[in-house]
Amino acid sequence: MLNDLKELGKLMRKHPSIAITTLAAAAAGAVLGVIAFYQGWLG
Repeated sequence: MLNDLKELGKLMRKHPSIAITTLAAAAAGAVLGVIAFYQGWLG
């Protein structure tokens, strides 16, 4: 697990756009989750 994170860290240093994309996707997912929760879409 830790080695995977280290490899991911190396990859992100080589390709900063991957890190930005990953963070943007995580943020978008969190926002959608909150909206869905408050709108009652989850039942």
